[in-house]
Amino acid sequence: MSRTGALQLAITTAVLALCGATAQAQQVGTASAVNPAATANLKTITIGQSIAHKERIQTKSSGSVQLLFLDKTSMTIGPNSDLTIDEYVYDPSANTGKLAATLGKGALRFVGGQISHNGDAEIKTASALIGIRGGVMMTDGKGGIYSGYGTMTVNSGGQTVTLGAGEFTQTQADGPPTPPGLPPPGFVQQQIARFQSAVGQTGGARAGAASAANVAAAEHNATGSPGGLVTGSGAPPSPTPPTIVQQVNAITSAFTQSIQTSNQAAGVQEIADRPKGGNNTPPIDNNPRSSTTLTGYVGGLDVVNLNPNRPITGTAAINLDAANNRVQSNLDIYAYDPANPFTQLAHSIHALFQFGSTGSTGPANSGYSDYNNFYANIPDNSTVNNKAVTGVLVSANGVAANQVVTSAIPNLTACQCDYTRWGFWAVSAANGNAAPNETLIGTWVAGRPVGSISDVPTTGTATYTGHVIANVNSAGFVAGGFSNAVDFGQRTGAVSVTNLDSTNYSGNVNFNTDPRNFGGTIAGDAGSRSMVLQGSFFQGKTSPVGEMGGSVAISGANNYLGSGIFAASKR
Repeated sequence: MSRTGALQLAITTAVLALCGATAQAQQVGTASAVNPAATANLKTITIGQSIAHKERIQTKSSGSVQLLFLDKTSMTIGPNSDLTIDEYVYDPSANTGKLAATLGKGALRFVGGQISHNGDAEIKTASALIGIRGGVMMTDGKGGIYSGYGTMTVNSGGQTVTLGAGEFTQTQADGPPTPPGLPPPGFVQQQIARFQSAVGQTGGARAGAASAANVAAAEHNATGSPGGLVTGSGAPPSPTPPTIVQQVNAITSAFTQSIQTSNQAAGVQEIADRPKGGNNTPPIDNNPRSSTTLTGYVGGLDVVNLNPNRPITGTAAINLDAANNRVQSNLDIYAYDPANPFTQLAHSIHALFQFGSTGSTGPANSGYSDYNNFYANIPDNSTVNNKAVTGVLVSANGVAANQVVTSAIPNLTACQCDYTRWGFWAVSAANGNAAPNETLIGTWVAGRPVGSISDVPTTGTATYTGHVIANVNSAGFVAGGFSNAVDFGQRTGAVSVTNLDSTNYSGNVNFNTDPRNFGGTIAGDAGSRSMVLQGSFFQGKTSPVGEMGGSVAISGANNYLGSGIFAASKR
């Protein structure tokens, strides 16, 4: 759907100023995009048309309309829908007001502006009352309500639930909403498709806007040269990347060989003999091998003998035992629906893997050279969910690791983190002679957890930069830049992920009830891709919230799937 720019908003604002307070109370915004069969009070809507207080918007099966309000709230009304603007008051000097609307039937996407930042936006549906605070909401007209980011309350049947970023509830007339959870498979993608223009629709833009001259100018801007190639116009194919298994085998082999060799060297014993702090002593220059526990996240794919692949996310705990040169890592993972990487499958897909061990008894199955170089293997004869499993977890922070990783994974400029560490993991699970084996391959990130909620500032801003690395079903391991501009007062972050498999993502995340954690959904600029992030603040050397890390789940058109991690430090 095409959008009008600031000009329409400026014209509307000027008209309201000239007409006085009475007109301002009635006239609330403009139709910024329109597809056929959309009416306001039974009159056909045209692009740029003013929308008034008490306006009733109706669409038919081929109709849709996007409304842009004075406070920069936008509503996209899907086909076969009926919405009435019950109340709209906005004071631009104070950025305050109230918005109330009734969705009699159909689908709606709400993107909050200034009014919703103060929690004064309400949408009433046939089965629920939705209060929205600074977020994005989608409802399907069948009682399903999804919070893309921000927070919202949903009341039905006399009961209320609160939704955070990425959460869903199902409502019904005279019944309570379901507890907050992940949306049903395909829900987000299906709703996004309902709000997009169909073939032949222009959103109200004039015919001929995409002339040959305009297309040529766009290609010039996109490529930097008049004859530049763009996707689909003769661009040469990208080189075939190494398979995921080849990548992880090369990385794992180099890491384990390097660490095992250094563990046998006299230098390692010299490091081991240095004074050590307690279990919670942070690694510093004169104590690079302290015993400590890091916590964090994992991502990856179930990649072998499964079509389509299953995305994986979960949590990680890394225990570094300096006294015994050992490492133990526990990964708690869930596989997700291939059709919707935001939705967990049944509990039978849940698995808990242990790599290595701590203490002085039994096989080590691990090596701890220093804080940048360590690995752990799943102990021999291990079983998980009645399947024989083998596997390895390795750090990607050491010098040897860097050489392999940077050559195998383009565009990786890794986070320069003080305490936060990341790496790779792989598990092979034998299903028996009658069934093929499964191989799970991904990445992990872990840092020093923030001590208490009070350590998270309540004012000020900070920007964190680092990297995202994900396992993508069509490309193997891919990497991109990561930035999160955090507003501690507003409890939000503006996230940007750049050049991740030739795609840029942007959007907002919101702090959870526990402000040490955050999450949200951000949109990509190619292939209808979107990314769900879940993360936490971690400690840095100079700040209790100096670093962050988390997991990402990615989906897009043509069964595009990926899952991985991000790591970043305050700059």
